[in-house]
Amino acid sequence: MRVYSLPQLFTVCSNPVKLMNFLCDNGLVKHTRRCPRRNCRRKMCLIRDADLRDKFRFRCPKCKVSESIRKGSIFEKSRLSIPQILYMTCCWAAKVPVKSAEVMSDVCKKSVSHWYQFLRKKCSESLLACPDYSFGGVGVVVQVDESVVAKRKYNVEHVVEQQWVFVLYDTSTKLGHIQLVNDRQAETLVPIIQKYVKPGTTIFSDQWPAYHQLQNLGYQHFTVNQLENTGTCTNAIKAYWSRVKRNIRLHWLSRRDQLPLRIDEFLWRDRLLSNKYGDVFTEMLRLMASN
Repeated sequence: MRVYSLPQLFTVCSNPVKLMNFLCDNGLVKHTRRCPRRNCRRKMCLIRDADLRDKFRFRCPKCKVSESIRKGSIFEKSRLSIPQILYMTCCWAAKVPVKSAEVMSDVCKKSVSHWYQFLRKKCSESLLACPDYSFGGVGVVVQVDESVVAKRKYNVEHVVEQQWVFVLYDTSTKLGHIQLVNDRQAETLVPIIQKYVKPGTTIFSDQWPAYHQLQNLGYQHFTVNQLENTGTCTNAIKAYWSRVKRNIRLHWLSRRDQLPLRIDEFLWRDRLLSNKYGDVFTEMLRLMASN
């Protein structure tokens, strides 16, 4: 069973049987489990219990031992109801702000924020586990650029620490990589290029000196010259970075340590085949089931 909209999810969660089928179909709760007693190990039955918050429990038909359906699942350590967790996840998939999700899921703002942060960590884990996280190749153009997301402010009481971001963008696959860096020196940027960009790739960049050695490292390197029309440009990566900033809402961040997770969330969503929030919700449920 798949859910493609929040109203559809409300309908599923209002019926305990439909909700249980939905959880099992998406791997969030096990269909069956074995009795935990060593001298038994019989297959436990899923029975309905109206007195429980989750309305179901597992029970051994022989020794009558019971277990919560939450055991071993993503819900085990949470005090929230399962529908509330699903509502928050669906709101996150639809990019619903925390304040609105607070009302829609009937969960306090702090809990919604924590759950959103947990889902972004899932995005980070998924990116790290990606088997082919590389860009370019012979005949493919990859544009690179560095940008600052916070500038130092002088002559004012509040000083914001400068933060640089390094961006790679594959013009063939329309995918990119974003990484926070301490500076934009060659010792910092070149190893990132070597890690993620395949040898033989054509790289377009500005004339920043840190890129000058790329030609000697197995890349075809061309720089943008504003005074001459050489056919080299970095317009694609600038448009990509503008889209990143719109999506992660840099100016809305209350804490700087949220920035890496917001970036990973953007990269994870960007690599999905579909950006429809129903498909994003389904894919996140798959990650939650792999907990």
